[in-house]
Amino acid sequence: MSIAIAFERLLDYSDHERRKWRAWVAADPTRLDVAVQPGGRFPTIGALLDHIFFVERRHLCRLEGGTPPDATGIPHGDWPRLFDYADLVRADLRRYATDVDDAIGSSMLAWEYLGRRYEMSRRRLMTHIVLHEIRHLAQVALAARSAGIEPPGEHDLIYFGEFN
Repeated sequence: MSIAIAFERLLDYSDHERRKWRAWVAADPTRLDVAVQPGGRFPTIGALLDHIFFVERRHLCRLEGGTPPDATGIPHGDWPRLFDYADLVRADLRRYATDVDDAIGSSMLAWEYLGRRYEMSRRRLMTHIVLHEIRHLAQVALAARSAGIEPPGEHDLIYFGEFN
């Protein structure tokens, strides 16, 4: 069985989620300091959000044939800039996606990162960008709940009424 889902619809869902999280952080910016994995790569919600948006930029650079940046450059706690950065990256990804047809989507990319070689189609990498974010936002929601803070609204795709 094959089911086609327009990439733009997945981005719509992801954008909807980002708006909820942005409002949630704006209501209390100290939420960025909630622990996610103390002592780990992403110790706080703020660090994990930075990672989510940064990875989108890095992979988009790969898709476009550019050199991925090393960091967002946004200081921890500057949530307005962090979410503005996310919006800019997403706008660039949407622009890129409008020109992707089956031939482009099927074309292969290869790169090395941290001593490991990756090779995949542009379609797979684009899908990874969205799934990577969804997976990490679930971690953000768990961290919030573990800290006794209710996350913003319902997050499953089933609750996103604009997706058919």
